[in-house]
Amino acid sequence: MTPNRAKARLREGGIAIGTMVSELRTEEVSYVLAAAGFDFFVIDTEHASANWETVQTLSRAARSAGIAPLVRVTDTLYSLIARALDAGALGVMVPHVETAADAREIVRCVKYPPEGERGFGLRPAVTDYGQVSAAQAVAWSNAETLIFAQIESGRALDNLDDIAAVPGIDVLLVGPNDLALSLGVAGDLMHQKMQDAYKHVAEVATRHGIVGGLHPGDLKVVECGCAAGMRCLMLASDIRMLLGAAKQAVQGLRALKPATAG
Repeated sequence: MTPNRAKARLREGGIAIGTMVSELRTEEVSYVLAAAGFDFFVIDTEHASANWETVQTLSRAARSAGIAPLVRVTDTLYSLIARALDAGALGVMVPHVETAADAREIVRCVKYPPEGERGFGLRPAVTDYGQVSAAQAVAWSNAETLIFAQIESGRALDNLDDIAAVPGIDVLLVGPNDLALSLGVAGDLMHQKMQDAYKHVAEVATRHGIVGGLHPGDLKVVECGCAAGMRCLMLASDIRMLLGAAKQAVQGLRALKPATAG
């Protein structure tokens, strides 16, 4: 079964880097992001329109390319979380986690017994078409699947220790835009309240033996989170990176001045 490159890096004490896939629907994006050196990407189904067929197509290509595919679901629901994993995702990102009860429900949906209550379905998208026993698949999935709990509100910060203490949570990942809204500093991701939050998330995660992370669109914010001790670092999305590179190319081309014919 496919190794989870991102989880391996985090388990070894390193940094795992990723991005969001929000608009591109072709499996080539998986190979491009893998070739670029990303450890993982997250297929967005919360704010984007990917369907389950797209999730499976991108996940299968990612596993083939050696990059870990995750899915951001829309809510803490078994029907969404388990289906994302059955489609081949190697982890889930769950938004608006605010209590230990939320965290426990996520783990229940992700993990097979005895760690959770996920229903068993040995699909080829999960086994990479290999011959594995049920016991092997359960043990591997419980060990290798990543769980990102998004921290996006003041209430989540207040309950952070309780959330981090739930066995099975791997990453406390700040959703900075929603958190800034909640803290009354909308759009100011470098406000002191936000910097304090990054540090708090990193410290709590470390204290509980898990990982802090965040996902902004600005590299300076990522640098701030990394300096605070975060080790799961995401940046922007497929379209934002494509647009940024395209703008840079156009600026370079427009600056060229043809030589005057002599």
